[in-house]
Amino acid sequence: MIYQKLVNTLFKPVIKHYIKFNTFFNYKGLKLKIFSGVFHPQFFFSSKYLAEFVEKLDLNNKSFCEPCSGSGLISLVAYRKGANVFCFDINPKAVENIKYNFQRNFDIHNNNIRFNIIQSDGFNDVPEEMFDYIVLNPPYFFKSPDDMSMYAWYCGKNGEFFKHFFSSIKKYLNPKGFCYMVLADNCDIIRIEKLALDYDLSFKLIHEKKIAWEKNFIFEIILNK
Repeated sequence: MIYQKLVNTLFKPVIKHYIKFNTFFNYKGLKLKIFSGVFHPQFFFSSKYLAEFVEKLDLNNKSFCEPCSGSGLISLVAYRKGANVFCFDINPKAVENIKYNFQRNFDIHNNNIRFNIIQSDGFNDVPEEMFDYIVLNPPYFFKSPDDMSMYAWYCGKNGEFFKHFFSSIKKYLNPKGFCYMVLADNCDIIRIEKLALDYDLSFKLIHEKKIAWEKNFIFEIILNK
């Protein structure tokens, strides 16, 4: 409780001001520039926690999809692990940010580029393809976004993001593949899980970690037979 009060009164206002500008963030050798208005992986526990999880996956020559990819951190980690990456975001500024960060960290003249980036509202503009892994840090607060940057936070008043995502998984996930999602204890996990059940999906807790004042969870999304 004390931690949360400090976050609300001190930490959040500083972050809100800081992310109005383009900033830089290094993650284990990856050098990222974070455009203003794009979700910042340095200040939110879920991004680094998910990146650490992805680093432990066997991704060599596997197809990897990241919706809601923001600055591209998770996709860049997967690419460095040898994955064939397809990532997308609804925010055109995030898409440009990912392109910039990819070019900044990898040889774009390599003939074996396995990294595709598009702008898409959910899976609407994603060509049908079966991915070995779908991994995401979703917007998980139940509120309608009032500008493009807020799509990184808000899933819609009635969870429209999750409804679309859960209804699309079966078309895009390899039957022997894996779908992982990170959530935190400050969101309504029970409500999100109930939405998944509406599409014959279930949650399996894979890992959890307490980071400062927040507990984070990684769930596998199971396609019920």
